[in-house]
Amino acid sequence: MNMSSYVRLVLRHRVAVLTLVAVVSAFAVVALGRATIGTSLGKLFLGETPAYATYLERIARFGSDEAVIVAVEDADLLAEATLDRLEDAVLRVEALADVDAVVSPHSAQRLRFTGGGLRATRLDDALRDALDDGPDAARQTLAAYRADPLAAALLASEDGRHAIVVVELVPDPDRPAERGPAIVADVLSAFTDAGFAAHQLHRAGFLAVMSEVMAQTEVSLTRVFPWCAAVLLVIVWLLFRRLWPVAIAMGVALVAVLWTMAFAILLDPQVSVMMAMVPAVVLIVAFSDIIHLVSAYLLELAAGHPKDDAIVLSAADVGTACVWTSATTFVGFVGMSFVPTPAFRLLGLTLGVGVAIALLLAVTLVPIAFSLMRAPKPWRAGATSDVQDGLDRLLARAARLATGRPRLVVAATAAVLAVTAFGLTRLHVETEFTQRLGEGNQVRRDADFFAAHFPRTHQLDLFVETAAPEGLFDPALLARLAAFQDAVAARPDVDAVTSVVDLVARVHHEIHEGDPAAGRLPDSREAIAQYVLLFEMAGGKGLTRLIDFDRRVARLSIRLADEGVRAAAVTGDAIATLSASHLGEAAAAVSVEPSGILYLIGSWLDEVLAGQQRGLGFTFAVIALMMVVALRSLRVGLWSMLPNALPVLVLGAWLGLTRDRVDSDHLALAMLAIGIGVDDTIHFLVRYRLEAARCAPDAAGRAEALRRAYDFAGRAIVMTTVVLGAGFAPMALSDYGSTQMFGTLLPMTLVVALLADLLLVPAMAQLGWLRFPASAQDRAPADRASRAA
Repeated sequence: MNMSSYVRLVLRHRVAVLTLVAVVSAFAVVALGRATIGTSLGKLFLGETPAYATYLERIARFGSDEAVIVAVEDADLLAEATLDRLEDAVLRVEALADVDAVVSPHSAQRLRFTGGGLRATRLDDALRDALDDGPDAARQTLAAYRADPLAAALLASEDGRHAIVVVELVPDPDRPAERGPAIVADVLSAFTDAGFAAHQLHRAGFLAVMSEVMAQTEVSLTRVFPWCAAVLLVIVWLLFRRLWPVAIAMGVALVAVLWTMAFAILLDPQVSVMMAMVPAVVLIVAFSDIIHLVSAYLLELAAGHPKDDAIVLSAADVGTACVWTSATTFVGFVGMSFVPTPAFRLLGLTLGVGVAIALLLAVTLVPIAFSLMRAPKPWRAGATSDVQDGLDRLLARAARLATGRPRLVVAATAAVLAVTAFGLTRLHVETEFTQRLGEGNQVRRDADFFAAHFPRTHQLDLFVETAAPEGLFDPALLARLAAFQDAVAARPDVDAVTSVVDLVARVHHEIHEGDPAAGRLPDSREAIAQYVLLFEMAGGKGLTRLIDFDRRVARLSIRLADEGVRAAAVTGDAIATLSASHLGEAAAAVSVEPSGILYLIGSWLDEVLAGQQRGLGFTFAVIALMMVVALRSLRVGLWSMLPNALPVLVLGAWLGLTRDRVDSDHLALAMLAIGIGVDDTIHFLVRYRLEAARCAPDAAGRAEALRRAYDFAGRAIVMTTVVLGAGFAPMALSDYGSTQMFGTLLPMTLVVALLADLLLVPAMAQLGWLRFPASAQDRAPADRASRAA
């Protein structure tokens, strides 16, 4: 069934069609009631990676690295009142359901051999005792604890004016992400209830950042989307200066959004930060299809066709092109599914289905709306004429440049491609989650506070596993492990390293203090075992975070100098490689495995890049094939991919030339740019193919066919680009960088696509590069030849 037959069928049964749409919409509303905001870390990033399963097993034994880090500004640890408030806050935090452990000045410990025995003394107690001897004694005590790696040097700033409390969560891979903001709020409330002012509190850590991401998801749904809708309404009214195109576009587009979100929620009721973009994208794409149909309908009426014929004719030409544009957009979005994580697959599938739903509703409901309303006033009547006159002038100038100086246009394009090639070589993909937040965002400001007063809070775990129980008590292996740890600590990308080596070395030092022959570590298995036992008997805490119960696996906690997650993966892999040379003969019987949230996400980014490369290849190959079929020419279809690739290449070059690091989320933008940017190329070339069939096959005939394509398709292309760019623009107001880029970089990409379609495509056609074979031209509808003029 062709598009004309489909539209006639819909119009004959419009009551039944509208009833069916209402019923499906009612079911969609019910489905929306199941939605929740958020998603688990596994679904968002790591759900299908084998390393994530191993990570879950590790944190179940050693404790989670998922933590909220709270800094208390101007919390003078040398004041007893401050210590009292901190102790109260810690007790309140420890009582929270999701909290596994709290590391704070109240619990930080230092090993000392006194009175013939080993004791683990808390910083809180040591400071209270030292305060009796005066401020200088208290400052010396604080400095001694800060210098001891087992005393957790992160717990206080150097001047003692700011304190840190690390709140570690109970390992729970199934904890909903939307629980994160509540956990962070509860932790901060514990401090304010203990007497600290809210402005004194600063948060950091992966959970704090991801919780803010969840909050920005809600903002995208409740604020950005309505602003997009409002801007679209204003732009459509300005373009047409009539209310009925506004009403039709918004009504049909909102139904498309409703159906799309219902489909997504049926697949997964949790709406992630990625899925929060779907309503705005589907709304804007739906507006684009509807504007093409409205513009074509008005042009058909202006050509003298009766209302019913104008409805069918507009759907036949534009609707057919919209089928191809929706198909190519679907392919572009589905290309995201090549990224091996559930979140990207769901996003790609949902956007692809959303585009199909938007097209189906557009070619179904828009003709029905046309049939129910009176024939509108002439296209050029009233205020609309000013807008269309401006478009006439713009299109005429573009046509003169593209058809009059096509070689200049092609040469300029070649120069742009040369610049883009250089810019693409400078692309460096990285992700720093705090940098995704706006500079005015509280979590971003808190991160700056941490950077100014404390060592880095980003951590990488390295697990060293021996083959036999108590394998870590081998003194030769422990000595090699110590040398390996020193080599790791000396790396410029590492801030500090803590492990069971520090514990054993500290106990050994306290027992043999003043004996230069004792060395750094004991030289017998029995001594190492006794030191670990002494630590436990002395009241030492945190052993389970350094070594497992069987004494086979040791955990090295590595504090990183770089906040990038991809840098964490590079560092982790390099350290794992470094271990082979330092563990010596023992390396054959010891496995070394990097882990931790940052490392896993950084490694996942490499999978994202590989998946995006596969997705881009798939997208370009399939779209090229579809262009060949749609345009009925192998040569034209392949040549048409040049203007389609240009916007994506320019985007990549712009990012490479203007940014030191390109966030991984920009990769999703590239896929969207391909999916959306190809639409106008199809509209222009499909129209040009039809008009070329009615004109002479020489240069003058090509110029005439292009002039008609400009008038019919070029007008709608400009309007839809304005609508798309303006529709995405409100996203620039978001405080979340990944949403913000859709309001800044995507409109820029769309403008490049518009220039390519209005200048490069016609120039290539004028030069004969996009010449359609006669057989294709002969198949143009004969009954349309009367409208050639």
